[in-house]
Amino acid sequence: MVEYACRLADADDAEPVADLYRASGIAGAPAAQGLVERMLQTGNAFLVADDDPYLDGAVRFREDEGIGWFDLLVSARPWAGAQLVRAVERRFQDRGLRLSRAHIPDIPVLAGYFARLGYLPIGRRTSDSGESELLLERRLPLLTVREQRRSDAAAIGELTGEDPWVFEQGARPGWFVASDGDRVVGVIQVADAGGGLARVRVPVLASGYSGRELELWMLDRAATYAETNGFHTAEVAADASLESVRKGLESRFWVRDGAAWRRIFFTPKPAGEADWD
Repeated sequence: MVEYACRLADADDAEPVADLYRASGIAGAPAAQGLVERMLQTGNAFLVADDDPYLDGAVRFREDEGIGWFDLLVSARPWAGAQLVRAVERRFQDRGLRLSRAHIPDIPVLAGYFARLGYLPIGRRTSDSGESELLLERRLPLLTVREQRRSDAAAIGELTGEDPWVFEQGARPGWFVASDGDRVVGVIQVADAGGGLARVRVPVLASGYSGRELELWMLDRAATYAETNGFHTAEVAADASLESVRKGLESRFWVRDGAAWRRIFFTPKPAGEADWD
């Protein structure tokens, strides 16, 4: 199976994307380069399945009233379409959306294909051209950062190399996991380094979950734990894996200090205490 790079389409992709749609015959799809360019310029977002130097699939997606929608799914090779659907779902999860929906022609083979991807029919409509369409929906797993549980022991051991036995005994203070539904996909730890300093382990993520800014979610949880447990500063090594989220760290008041990122927690003055002139 080919592993595609599912990325946002840009103006350079307009011609190959138009070629895909022209060959597909999908009603309403932009089958000319100029149409694709115009759609990209007017707020339409597309993902493409990139198998350099070829594009083997495309899909349009959007958010509407807290629900993720996709359409114009085209695949020129096996697995490109399925990987694009999963890539769209990951983007919906990253925005905190719980539902993914799509309208498809009311054709049994298509309904069966999407059923294998977890989509169930919840409605039916007649398209503008008079064709019957199904409304499909999938409830997406909740992507969250939470405290470690005993059941996470094996996954923590696999991701970090730590002895799972320790975590099988119960929740360890300062250990948190990123979970995609029931699956553990990341681990972070906060440890007491003495003198009011909380040392934060560099977030570890499973394959396929980097590049989605989950590191920021995990560091937010670690910082909250450190601050509520009385530490005045949190520190995490300036690992290369955090370079992609540098702007996010800075917006969350993390400051680069040599070989580490540091966050100093603000302690408000007691009520009625005035500043000295």
